Amino acid sequence: MPFFPAGPQADRAARRLGWAFLLLAPLAYGALTLGFGMDANWDLRNYHWYNGYALLTGRIGFDLLPAQMPTFYNPLLDVPFFLLADRLPARVAGFLWGSLQGVNLSLLFLLASSCLRNVPSLQRTLIAMALATMGGLGGGTLGLIGTTFHDNLVSLGVLGALVIVAHGLPGILDGRPLPAFGRVAMGGLLAGAAMGMKNPTVIYAVGLCLGFLALPARPWRRLWLAFFFGIGVLGGLALCGGFWMAHLWIDYGNPIFPHMNHVFKSPFAAISDYVNVGFFPPSKLARVFFPFVFTVHPLTVGEVPFFDARVLALFVLIPVGALTAFITKSSRPRNDWLTEGPATRYLLVALTVTYALWVAMFCIYRYLVPVEMLAPLALVMAVGLLPLARRLRIGLAAGLLVLLQLTIQPADWGRVAWADRWVTAEVPPIADPDNTMLLMAGYWAIAHVVPSLPPRMPVVRIQSNFLQPDSVGNGYLAILKDKVAAHRGAFLMLSTIPDTAGAAKAAALLGLRLDMASCRPIPNNLGETLNLCAVERTAME
Repeated sequence: MPFFPAGPQADRAARRLGWAFLLLAPLAYGALTLGFGMDANWDLRNYHWYNGYALLTGRIGFDLLPAQMPTFYNPLLDVPFFLLADRLPARVAGFLWGSLQGVNLSLLFLLASSCLRNVPSLQRTLIAMALATMGGLGGGTLGLIGTTFHDNLVSLGVLGALVIVAHGLPGILDGRPLPAFGRVAMGGLLAGAAMGMKNPTVIYAVGLCLGFLALPARPWRRLWLAFFFGIGVLGGLALCGGFWMAHLWIDYGNPIFPHMNHVFKSPFAAISDYVNVGFFPPSKLARVFFPFVFTVHPLTVGEVPFFDARVLALFVLIPVGALTAFITKSSRPRNDWLTEGPATRYLLVALTVTYALWVAMFCIYRYLVPVEMLAPLALVMAVGLLPLARRLRIGLAAGLLVLLQLTIQPADWGRVAWADRWVTAEVPPIADPDNTMLLMAGYWAIAHVVPSLPPRMPVVRIQSNFLQPDSVGNGYLAILKDKVAAHRGAFLMLSTIPDTAGAAKAAALLGLRLDMASCRPIPNNLGETLNLCAVERTAME
């Protein structure tokens, strides 16, 4: 069944309206981005700006740890942003970046259209437009608009996979095997590509894979569908993450370095899983009922306040709907409901598995943003499982959607007024930069100024959230010390002004002395003014 079937006048109007939404929604989202201000989040300053620059200019291995531990993250998604924002006026780059993120709305629309097959074409198009628009206006999703966290970019792979599966569900269930398996493998390819570009997206790849086991098909058919989706995931992972995993494996003996180093035991990191446990619930009970906690106290799942109750609504409605469906001996929505049974089974099971993995592995709300995007459609599906009259279910779904949308409060990870250029830094003249090594110290996000430095000056961070000069059990320290010891030219130290005293202590552990009297400021448009200070070897060195 095509997305916009030809037919009577209502069908033609629906088709025109659908195409208009597909084409205009991303542009409207790009325009909305401009109203939110220019992204200046901590991660942009710490590694998203630097990592894209480093991959493009061959600085990987030339510099050491400028972006702290995220220096080891796959920079593939950072490259297009750096190219846009470095070469275009900031507002133009912001509009284009926001428009790319706005493709999520187009995919949400296609997904909803494929799931609403029980609705006449014009009503289906209007409902799908409403659900897609709401999907792009959640508290977390709006907080990410125009930013570089990429959770609303890897979502394109997740949503694209869902569109491919949902649109082909009739044939996937009982059609010819080869086309069905090829279709789900293509969906897996998109989900795997998202996972390859950002590893936490693994929860969606697994959730979408296991969702096939809930489909109303023969057991072996379900297993084969999950298998071929998994094959696609591996292909996508290799396509978008393979080059980086190979680099980490060859250089450090761990393809996801430094994470899971308690398994791979690379000598260049501590024997640790490197899991951020800062957002984990304090008790098992809090973890079980976590949506009640983080909806009221959002700082338990993120660095900034926001409000969006749609995940909580799903947390309540999905099990209630599933239980009532089981009790009434019906595992699918009533025949008169808006969404079809197979699509409902697949999406709700996939989201349930995804959430369970999220609460077990991460508990960082940004990673749950694709679920937030899908929540309006999933809420309609969950309401369809309730043993209520059709009008009551429609009224309940509409009322909940309106209430959830009216109560959202977007997150804000840090923005500034739009400037001519996205990143600027006023670096003072540096004598003989080709023979000078820049050291970095402190724990603040300052790597965004590196592209403004002379291009042939190596950068070595001697103090970071991955490594300190007195670290024990981290073999990377030997690499760092050897690089510093082998340098025969001048040294400079870069840090924030408050971190300068700590930078001097870190330098002393390497036999270096920071000259406080020589410090010069480096103003920049995204963060606080930095200090650039001369460093020299001590007499004993």
